Amino acid sequence: MKINASHAIASAEPTEGQIQHQAYMLWQAGGCQEGRELDDWLHARELLRHRQGHANQKPQARAPKRAAQ
Repeated sequence: MKINASHAIASAEPTEGQIQHQAYMLWQAGGCQEGRELDDWLHARELLRHRQGHANQKPQARAPKRAAQ
């Protein structure tokens, strides 16, 4: 099965509900300051994109460490 790049990007996009929850958590952690809704929303979306992007990546194989001589 072939997956194109646009499908992979779309699957890393958080849902509105996930963003809303994360933004609420950021708002609470920031002392419930009024007027920061947009900042919290955008920050939440970026945090979730970053987390989901890393969750969708396959771990890279590492070369074995060499013994010190």
